[in-house]
Amino acid sequence: MNQIAHVDMDAFFVSVELLYRPELRGKPVVVGAPGDKRGVVAAASYEARAYGIHSAMPSRTAKRLCPDAIFLAGNYKLYEEWSDKVRAILERFTPIVQMVSIDEAYLDLTGTERLHGPPWAAAAKIQQQIADETRLPCSIGIASSYLVAKVASDLAKPRGLLWVPPGTEAAFLAPLPVRRIPGIGKVTEKALAGLGVATVGELAALDRARLEELFGRWGEALYRKARGEDAELWFLDGEQKSISHERTFERDVAETTELEAALSHLAELVGKR
Repeated sequence: MNQIAHVDMDAFFVSVELLYRPELRGKPVVVGAPGDKRGVVAAASYEARAYGIHSAMPSRTAKRLCPDAIFLAGNYKLYEEWSDKVRAILERFTPIVQMVSIDEAYLDLTGTERLHGPPWAAAAKIQQQIADETRLPCSIGIASSYLVAKVASDLAKPRGLLWVPPGTEAAFLAPLPVRRIPGIGKVTEKALAGLGVATVGELAALDRARLEELFGRWGEALYRKARGEDAELWFLDGEQKSISHERTFERDVAETTELEAALSHLAELVGKR
């Protein structure tokens, strides 16, 4: 039986910043564009999230929600360094580590019981070693599939650990709202609501043929996801999937010359990397 762990660093960018600014602990901290400038939130402390602030939100909106929020510009290179430290810890537990972003990873712990004990014990060791060596908090979900492990880590936040025993995946997912399933967004949620489906259990009650009729190939994926099965192929690939640079203008820009100049500069930065 597969044993997959999903390790998700809690408010990673903010947590790294707090290592260097301990006086900000317990305060609403936002990493991203300043609150009076154009741009978005990259990360928010849990104190800031209590005000409704979340990543990808315009910084000006975040400032309106929490006028006392502390905005930090962020340092991506520094975050990469700490991400590498976390990965080095993860690789002590299994050679199969898949970093899916700078702050989250999947670990295949299948067959490591004689080394690290049962999966929940291994996860507890991982969480403790990350805390001891980096002072960074994380949450971990463990299950027989990548999908359920991801949902479990989300529910365990912050600083939590949640194990879903084999055979209980469908029961674990059943009472959750459909948006808890990775890949289901607002559009699919609305379409499912039109069918009277609000929870994963209600989604699982629909037969495959009906879902395929309504959603095409996505219908088969929904059928499998509702049962806690992985609907995508997962590849072990340590290579970076993309390279990008971005710029947020202080004002709306419609002039082609200015836009092309900015695009040229960004393309040069991407090419250099």
